[in-house]
Amino acid sequence: MKMNKKYDIFISYRRTTSFDTANLIAEKLRNAGYSVFFDIDTLNSGKFNVQLLSVIENCKDFILVLPKDALDRCSEPEDWIRQEVIHAMKNDKNIIPVMLAGFTWPQPMPEGMEELSNYQAITSTGHDFFDMAVERLKSYLKSKPSKPIRRWLMKTAMVLAVLAVIFAALVGWGYNMICSIGERVGAHMTSSMAVVDLLAGDNHDMEREFQAFVTSLEKAKTDEARTAVKSEMLEVLDVFEKGLKSYVETIPEHSFELGTLELYLMRLRGIKAEELEAFILWYDSEFTDLEEQIVLIRTFINEHSHSKTAQELIEMNFKGYQNSVNALYYGYLGTLSLLPKSARKTHFDLAKRWTNLPNGTPLDLSQEEYEQFQEAEIARYASMFRHQSEIVDQQSILFDDLEAEAENE
Repeated sequence: MKMNKKYDIFISYRRTTSFDTANLIAEKLRNAGYSVFFDIDTLNSGKFNVQLLSVIENCKDFILVLPKDALDRCSEPEDWIRQEVIHAMKNDKNIIPVMLAGFTWPQPMPEGMEELSNYQAITSTGHDFFDMAVERLKSYLKSKPSKPIRRWLMKTAMVLAVLAVIFAALVGWGYNMICSIGERVGAHMTSSMAVVDLLAGDNHDMEREFQAFVTSLEKAKTDEARTAVKSEMLEVLDVFEKGLKSYVETIPEHSFELGTLELYLMRLRGIKAEELEAFILWYDSEFTDLEEQIVLIRTFINEHSHSKTAQELIEMNFKGYQNSVNALYYGYLGTLSLLPKSARKTHFDLAKRWTNLPNGTPLDLSQEEYEQFQEAEIARYASMFRHQSEIVDQQSILFDDLEAEAENE
């Protein structure tokens, strides 16, 4: 039996030694819009070997995850990694080896796989720069991601059209009910944005502390002085981490508990249930992103080299975090503008105290304008990330050239 669906990317890995990494790569690529085959959750019932080889024949890219000693069993004809790789080579697939910590090419290479080491490979030696490695991996792919459709809000023309239906259909209790629902949704989203303003403030404060740390570290002349600077920064991070945990512990779980009729009334206002769920997911990600930034800074502090690339990545993350916060805010304003005016009361009460969000944006813009603001923030972050990826590629090329010169000498 062959697969009914065609996939652009095939991920080959050893289940016993590289499942977690392969699964994470698959997840990252899928979230970016790529069509990925990962056998544990995409294989139909039927003949296992026939399906796998059929998928390889129809894919564009073949990603091979290589942990330590990954090719040791490839001298055996029945080894599945061997069969997958040879089938990919036979069908002229774009093969991208991903070399994990400890992996080296065996000498000699298994028979029939000699050319594998000549393919352009990605090196991923740890979790700290895993996202950067995935971005580089994307640049080697022939496959193209499908464009994500991120539409929180209906088009203005549709909103105006359904408003006529709402005003005609709502009488008495109906109108009061939609106002009540709107006030609940508006208050819920506004209280969430108040927390996001605090998180953005922590991001700004952490950025200033990190810049001061880097400056102090550069000025430190002795090991003792550098150790003291590092210890002080680690204590600062402890404070930020405790503050972040206190937010999580004291803020109730966020959800929009709306019944079928309530969701229908919201849809008449141009607001879908999926858009409310997307708001919660994005809101939750702001906590996760800040936690990951703290981990990244700790790793940088404990490194001996304190590489410029790692420093630039951290600085980029600070700016990118604010872009993400701004984008979430514009989506929030777009949704709030569709709710009854009575739903804006909490916003007007709280927003005047927000100092880390793009306040001043009115609530009477069109949905297209809010989306343009949102997309501009996302584009700024993507541009920074592409620039960082280019820096990493340039450094990799320079390192390869230096190695080549050393070998010639």
